Amino acid sequence: MGAGDGGYVLYRARTESTTFAIALDASPDALSDGAWRAKRARLENAAFLVEGVERLPRELADLADEVTIHFPWGSLLRGVITADPAVLCPIGRLLRPGAELRVLVSATARDGHADFSPDWLSEIAVDYAACGLELKATRQATLSDVAASRSAWAKRLGAPRPVVFARYSRDSSRRGLMSEGTSLARQGIQSTLKRPS
Repeated sequence: MGAGDGGYVLYRARTESTTFAIALDASPDALSDGAWRAKRARLENAAFLVEGVERLPRELADLADEVTIHFPWGSLLRGVITADPAVLCPIGRLLRPGAELRVLVSATARDGHADFSPDWLSEIAVDYAACGLELKATRQATLSDVAASRSAWAKRLGAPRPVVFARYSRDSSRRGLMSEGTSLARQGIQSTLKRPS
């Protein structure tokens, strides 16, 4: 999700022949480069879909064994750090019951996202759970976490910029999968948490 140039998807498709990897990104510019690289490499187990997370086709529901979000920006970043159900609920629907969402995020006060940390993700875990995503772990990311993402953007961020890692599991029940775009308050879930700006 937010695959950028699709480098991680290409890596997974090349190294795991039994994995079908799908790169999803709202911007066609970088994603088209990855699609051309996959075509030149004759990778038949990779696909590239230009679409925003808020508009994911329902046909993708319960399809994924794993979803990764590496260094999101724009509306995807805002959705992840503010637990926006318009972003999180479509991601929750992508995952099969018991499947995992793994996230690497770097957002600082300089970017306009103060107070973002593993503790912040723990505080908003209830909002993620409303979209069927149960927090399993959150911590400062290691250098090996960042390297494993194969993210070109991570290389541009440079050190010592802080990076947060989080792992979620899709609730095995259908409970909590709110309709996309519906606010938590409209679902009867009240939060008094101060959101990062």
